[in-house]
Amino acid sequence: MSAQPQHSAEILPFPTRSPTATATQAPSENPTQRLQSALAALDAAVLKQRAAVTTWQAAIGDLRTTMSGLGTSLHTYRGAIGTLGDRVECLGDVARRIQAETHKL
Repeated sequence: MSAQPQHSAEILPFPTRSPTATATQAPSENPTQRLQSALAALDAAVLKQRAAVTTWQAAIGDLRTTMSGLGTSLHTYRGAIGTLGDRVECLGDVARRIQAETHKL
């Protein structure tokens, strides 16, 4: 007989609304008033979402600017490293020539 597999996951129940939260909000008897209230809440949510999208778009613009600056800096750094490499190679050649001259003496 094979052993039963051990499960390590714990199933968490979906949270329910607390009775105190629903008790404090007495439902309106007038359906028109309920609809207007729901539409007002929806309008408020849409306005918040628009503000969040605007903030997100601004953050994406800032990120684009930062990445462009980083690309420019990286390009400059690569150029400086290349120049430094050339100078080190030149100095290495000079050092080898001096060493060869000192061995001749």
